[in-house]
Amino acid sequence: MTRQIKTPADSECFIAEIIGEESLIGQRMSAGKLLHMMDIAAASAGARHSGSSLVTLSFDRIELLDPICHRDYVRYDACVIQVGHSSMVIKVEGFHKAPGEMELVPGHSHIITMVAIDANRKPNKNIPKLEYRTSKDLGLKKLAEVRQRFLNNRQKMKEAVFALEQIPDKWLTDYYPRTSYFTPEATELVTRRRFLPRNINVLGNVFGGDTVEMMAELALATARQFTGNYRMVTIAMEDVFFLKPLQLENIFEMCAHVIFIANTTLVVEITVKAISLHDTQESYVTNNGLFTVLNYDRSGRKKGIVNGLDMSHSDLQTRQYYLNELIKYEKRTGREITWKG
Repeated sequence: MTRQIKTPADSECFIAEIIGEESLIGQRMSAGKLLHMMDIAAASAGARHSGSSLVTLSFDRIELLDPICHRDYVRYDACVIQVGHSSMVIKVEGFHKAPGEMELVPGHSHIITMVAIDANRKPNKNIPKLEYRTSKDLGLKKLAEVRQRFLNNRQKMKEAVFALEQIPDKWLTDYYPRTSYFTPEATELVTRRRFLPRNINVLGNVFGGDTVEMMAELALATARQFTGNYRMVTIAMEDVFFLKPLQLENIFEMCAHVIFIANTTLVVEITVKAISLHDTQESYVTNNGLFTVLNYDRSGRKKGIVNGLDMSHSDLQTRQYYLNELIKYEKRTGREITWKG
């Protein structure tokens, strides 16, 4: 069967809302609601291109540095920028404005990958191809290519780190002074819950946006538990993968740990499991992801984190997670790389 051809413009769409609570007007929104909106925008664009039901496959790294507050007007524009056999890479671009302002301000952008599903709940391998015709289209094509190279390079580094059979303490650098130390295991926070029918899509699976929203909430709670400070906000998310569907008959378990600490930020790793309602020993991993959370003071200024991680007796996998985040941090800050594979 010949595949139809479409352009990025054919999938363009947007969603927009006045978000948050009236009683909290002017206070910063948590990341969860924003991530949920991005997922809906991406799904809308993907559906326009494919004409199919969709499932979320992954979120790339996103930095939520621009403060968006309760009762702000928020808009997300989305379009498909790359197509595989059944998968679609979708760019989501954000805009916002506060009450009383007239002009939209550009916000954070993001890339979400989705998969088209056919009537038999299998990947739909007959979705339209993507053709780049205009200069704008070619810019989107270049963006998709640059993204793929970045992901390939980061994956190579991660594979090299996780192939290490031992990681000495001298590689686990902490650049900042701490007053107290906790083991990564002591930072654990676990939640369990059931979903309601309103959380389920047409395929009977839990919406990806709902899952990510709850992951972001747990990441924030884990960070607050660790620092003892409630003034924290999620500023980045990356490597959020949807490995298997989460369904209504499952118990939804999320397990979070602090895996790396910088000066004013820390990284929380979250693993999501689906647990059988009838046998709690029967489970499988459905999602995982990393969330970066910022610590700040009463005046809104960044605040140093005084607690550190005691890695002296950590197992190899915990050390691998720490080293992988440390290398990314050193690259972002221009420091000399601790370990070069």
